[in-house]
Amino acid sequence: MVRRNVPLVEQVILELLADIDRGEFVRSNGVLPSEAELAQRFSVSRATVRDALSRLEATGVVIRRQGVGTFVNQFLSKHPAALQDWFEEAHGFVDALRSMGRNPEVLMLRAVVEPAGEVSDHLQVAPDDPVIVVEKIITSAGAPLIHSVNATPLSLLPPENQPRAVELAGGCESTFRFLDDYCRSRVHHQQSEIRAVLTGEKLALLLACRASEPCLQVEEVAYSVDLAPLFYGLNHFRGDTVSFRQIRRPSARG
Repeated sequence: MVRRNVPLVEQVILELLADIDRGEFVRSNGVLPSEAELAQRFSVSRATVRDALSRLEATGVVIRRQGVGTFVNQFLSKHPAALQDWFEEAHGFVDALRSMGRNPEVLMLRAVVEPAGEVSDHLQVAPDDPVIVVEKIITSAGAPLIHSVNATPLSLLPPENQPRAVELAGGCESTFRFLDDYCRSRVHHQQSEIRAVLTGEKLALLLACRASEPCLQVEEVAYSVDLAPLFYGLNHFRGDTVSFRQIRRPSARG
C-alpha cells in the first residue's frame, strides 16, 4: 500500500524500483504485470500507474511494447544493484535506502538555529539570517554510510512554528519530510556537485573509517518550482559503500 502524504506517482515509482531491484514482482521473461494488476496492488488508479510507467520508460528503466507489455531493461535485470544508484530522482537518502531494503537508521547529532554564515550565498539570504542546521549520520545494519549536514532558512517555517524549529527539524528523518510537513514547501529539483575527497580525522571518526581514505562528497542546493532555495546540503558517503552504473543514450542519431 502506498502512502498518501506524498505524490502517488512518486510512491508507485519507488515501489516499482524496489520490486525490480529485489527481483520480486517481475516475471521470468522480464515483463511487468499489467497496468490493471499494478493498480490493484498499489491501490491507485490505472492513470497513476500509466504515469509512473511513462516516467520509468523515459529514463530507460523499462521498455514498453505496444500490444505486448512492459519489460524491465535487460541491463538492469543483469545488474539489479545498479538500479537505485542510477535512477536520477531526487529522494531523501533514508527513503532511497529503505526502498533498496537496506533498513536505514538515523543518528541525530545536532539540530540548531544559527546565522547562515558561509551558506548564505547558496540559500540567497544574508549571512546573519537564521537557518536551521541539522547534522546526522545515516546507518545501515549498524554501519555508518552517510554523514549529512543540511541548512534550511528559518523563514520557510510559518511564524507560529518557528519557536519549535529545532524540535520539528530534529524529529524528521529527512529534510524533504520536514519541508513537506511543516514548511508547506516541496522540492522541485536539486543541483548537485559530486567529487571525491579525502576523509579528515573528524569525518573518519563519524563514518568509522580511516583518515585520508577517499569518500564521495555531494554538495547540493534544493529548489522549489519557482527557483527559491529550500535547503543546502553537504553530504559525505563512505567510499566503500557507493558505486554507480549508468545507462547512457545519445541525444541525437547521426
